[in-house]
Amino acid sequence: MIKIKIHFVIILLLMTSFSMRADNKSPVKKTFSKSDIEKLADAYVHNNFHVKNPAILDVDGDGKFDLLVFNKGNVEYYRNTGTLEEPFFVLENAHYDKYEIPSVLPLGLPCPIFFADKDGKGKVDMFAVTNQDYNHQTKKFDYRILHAENALDLDTGTLITIILVLVIVLLVLAIIH
Repeated sequence: MIKIKIHFVIILLLMTSFSMRADNKSPVKKTFSKSDIEKLADAYVHNNFHVKNPAILDVDGDGKFDLLVFNKGNVEYYRNTGTLEEPFFVLENAHYDKYEIPSVLPLGLPCPIFFADKDGKGKVDMFAVTNQDYNHQTKKFDYRILHAENALDLDTGTLITIILVLVIVLLVLAIIH
């Protein structure tokens, strides 16, 4: 449980050090519960590009989740050309943004993260997919989702930046000790 909390804090830190340049043209207003994210998790976690641990958010404001992938200091943007429930991702921009992380630290996010509005306030909250267990009876994956409400009404870019910074600080502290 402590390992999960540390990863969750790391994710929050990562989110705060990354500035997003999403086009905010009248985004579709939709709210998501933990249950909604659990139902959608499989299609986004096991995506058609086999991208491990993406940031999952509606970058283009069309009401469907897209993928951002942190790859060796570069952020790649994959647009969802499918539906919300049955996504299909196309590489939209291989150089969407950049981020810096010390070479001694692991690259990317420690788990897949959804950014979605839970309470209808128009600000994204964070849902982390912390556990994926295969259920042999249903022959499907069951997902454990942790939720962090955006109580400070921060935008997505600020959240990503905070998470990146926290991850870096925690990892540096772990290396020192």
